[in-house]
Amino acid sequence: MPMLSKWIFQSMTTVTKSQREEITIVYKDENNIETLSFDYSGKIMYNVMNHGVKKTGCGVWCADQSYVSIIVDLDPTYGTYEIENSFLTIIMTKQESCEYYGNRTILKYSIR
Repeated sequence: MPMLSKWIFQSMTTVTKSQREEITIVYKDENNIETLSFDYSGKIMYNVMNHGVKKTGCGVWCADQSYVSIIVDLDPTYGTYEIENSFLTIIMTKQESCEYYGNRTILKYSIR
């Protein structure tokens, strides 16, 4: 199944590597709705409703066999991805710095 499609947000799991590992999970509900559309041209379109705040826009994306890069509003997202059983999973990892703990974010989408 190609990435070129419209995807609906299902969940976001963030694992923060602090003194004690913290896990935060956000699921799709009436307060958290998102769709992503990956176009063949390299354009990505998004439509988000997060706690009553609606955002729409577009950016650019590119992917190879297992890595994806997405840039929206000059904010880059890099990670690995896989598509299995009509689900898209994007995994992003941020290394620890002097100012922030490291974390791993797992985004899950279903095909529309």
